[in-house]
Amino acid sequence: MDSIVIERPVLVALRLSEERAAEGYLAARREMVRLAARVASMRQLVAEQPARADYRAALREAQVAHGAAVERTGLAYQRWQRAQLRADAHWTATEGRAA
Repeated sequence: MDSIVIERPVLVALRLSEERAAEGYLAARREMVRLAARVASMRQLVAEQPARADYRAALREAQVAHGAAVERTGLAYQRWQRAQLRADAHWTATEGRAA
């Protein structure tokens, strides 16, 4: 017969926090990928029509936005990893790991 393990509220809260952090990371990563595609598109336009100042300005804006998105993605990943470590450390310290 399978034993039923009832998780303590603290562990449940930590796991929910981990899930929210993972969602935040995935959202940041999607935005980073979207902006990378925008940079690639603008680079192509600038290469095809280098005299267009508006294309060059849009490329610079896209590059700045992408750089910020890369930073946000890195921070979101770190938050997710810390949330995983907190949940894992708490679970390891409980009797639930023996079940």
